[in-house]
Amino acid sequence: PPAPVATGPTGPAVMPEATDIAAYMKARHDNYKALGANMKVLQDNFKSDTPDMAAVAPAAANVKLFADAIGAWFPAGTGPDSGNETEAKANIWTDRATFDAAAAKLQAEAVKLAAATDAAAFKAQFPATGGSCKNCHDTFRAEKEDK
Repeated sequence: PPAPVATGPTGPAVMPEATDIAAYMKARHDNYKALGANMKVLQDNFKSDTPDMAAVAPAAANVKLFADAIGAWFPAGTGPDSGNETEAKANIWTDRATFDAAAAKLQAEAVKLAAATDAAAFKAQFPATGGSCKNCHDTFRAEKEDK
């Protein structure tokens, strides 16, 4: 199994009020970095022949917490039009229904992932959860060079 981490990744931090747009956007970015740390634990265990379910379970629970919160992280004025650097594409706001559907899909997959209490169930569910992340990234996230 992958080497255990001394302290596992955390769940989402509480987002500040969106009054200081730059600070809000930084908090959102930091939350995504924390989500990525949880996904890395899951990815490493997915690749292992013997996943460490003691590491998988809290990371999967955290992913569910992030999935529950993400839909609210994009209030008006916190996108590219803010003048602040962001990887969030404008279509999050201009095609909100599609974004909300993608967030709901992540939530649904994350619920299933958090419920996967054994290695076989985890390995069966992780690709769908990761796929819902990728789908949203492909549609709504600008890579640094294609902004």
